[in-house]
Amino acid sequence: MKYTLDLNGRDYEFKNAKKSYKAGERVTLYYFMIATDTNYSFFVDGAYFNPDYETDKGYIISFDMPDHDVVVDVHAKNSMLADIE
Repeated sequence: MKYTLDLNGRDYEFKNAKKSYKAGERVTLYYFMIATDTNYSFFVDGAYFNPDYETDKGYIISFDMPDHDVVVDVHAKNSMLADIE
């Protein structure tokens, strides 16, 4: 059985992603849409994920697919804008 990888509508921002994976299969995604004035946070199933980084690939999100559907989410915050409350 295969489980779905949901990139929360950001499929075009990742390389190497498939729509589904078997449980236990290694998932390796490359997030390459990187702006120099933006801070990125990554989440896998709602839990913070600390990615690796390689200059030629971007952020690397890699994990073993669990036996359920998974959501990978990216939060991007422009670091040049002031926080206004």
